[in-house]
Amino acid sequence: MSDTALLFRSIRAARAWVQSGTVEAAASAACVTMKPGGGAPPLFLIPGAAGSILQLAPLAEAIPAAGPVYAIKPRGLEPGEIPCAALSEMAEHAVDIMTKAWPAGPYLLAGYSAGGLVALEAARQLAAEGRRVPLVVLLDTYPSRAVWPLRCHVEILLGQTLRACWALRHCSPRQLATELNRRLRSLLHYLAGSGVRLVSSPEIVAEGTDAASRRVHLATYTAGEAHRPSRYAGKVVFLQPHEVPHLEPRRPERVWRRFLDDLAIRRVPGTHLGMLQDDAAAAGAEIGRCLAEFADA
Repeated sequence: MSDTALLFRSIRAARAWVQSGTVEAAASAACVTMKPGGGAPPLFLIPGAAGSILQLAPLAEAIPAAGPVYAIKPRGLEPGEIPCAALSEMAEHAVDIMTKAWPAGPYLLAGYSAGGLVALEAARQLAAEGRRVPLVVLLDTYPSRAVWPLRCHVEILLGQTLRACWALRHCSPRQLATELNRRLRSLLHYLAGSGVRLVSSPEIVAEGTDAASRRVHLATYTAGEAHRPSRYAGKVVFLQPHEVPHLEPRRPERVWRRFLDDLAIRRVPGTHLGMLQDDAAAAGAEIGRCLAEFADA
């Protein structure tokens, strides 16, 4: 099953889970209460490129937060709405929602996948306004490959080359040409995503959802690829799943250190999608520990 199919399967599963009555009424049209809480500062969750807050439901329920847990709906999901074109606009949209929902601050943010880029830029905008942002949690979030350091690309491509050599040893003559072609196309697409335009990047297709979700998905992906993070001095925790795909860095700090002054890496069980599904409890517990450290600071 493709990553896209798995993504939207997780959304369908979350929708059924939400319909069981766990999620409460919306705090506003774009700020949904995923989990109630006391008077402590809320945690604002920002979904991935698909834009579905339903996908965040199991994770939100698993977070042991003293305050409420809210989810921010991206612009473009409601009838007549046009998705934000730039990631800075997406962040401005989130900041507007958060400051209306919790005017006094402080602001605790967490973003999943591409949503982490929005959360980080929103935190930068809040800090620039003089608002307090004690914590940003990035759930397996990376900027565009075009800004990754050369060392990351060398390690990834070397690993891919070694794995390819080992796999090709076991190919029959008939399989060899097909496998070589497949791996070459994969390499060229990786290079295209890294800024080396030998071929066009593969088209992103959001299947299995409505037209509004597809528009938001494509807009967020495109904005994320064009975005270049600004330097951020606040506290950031990166949650990395134990199972790292071959085309991602084993050490995320090598990507993020040039942009973040105060970065901690923590590892949780599972995969990128598993953080919201089977391993949501572990990811939620780790976010809870981060929030507790903020409360004790």
